Amino acid sequence: MTAGADEGLARLGDAVDRFISERGWQYIDVAGRAGISDETLAKIRKGVRVRPSTYRRLEQALGWAPNATVDVEAGRAPTLVDVEKERPLAPDEPLDPQAEAVLAILAGLPPRVREQVRRRLGDQLPPEARHSA
Repeated sequence: MTAGADEGLARLGDAVDRFISERGWQYIDVAGRAGISDETLAKIRKGVRVRPSTYRRLEQALGWAPNATVDVEAGRAPTLVDVEKERPLAPDEPLDPQAEAVLAILAGLPPRVREQVRRRLGDQLPPEARHSA
């Protein structure tokens, strides 16, 4: 790997980290939406190269256009796509009883198992459960 490639991957890692932080998202939630492990997301954030298919999945999870990771590696800003964003739950809005039950069950699971459940169930989970810590 050349120094330029190292710099590009570091630039991508910084951009992904900053993008997620600026939106107040949780890393585990982004990894779950992308269908990757939180360890793989941590590798990307550290500038470690992963499979091209992993970058494609991350782009989708972030709402970036296809090949936006290549643009970021080259020093350009990522192109965003129009995606329908889920409305965040207001702090004083009551949870649906089913969502509350799912959140209680998820909270009791080890983090790795919780991530696998979120990844496998995806859209079947209530929105509140998809974005909880």
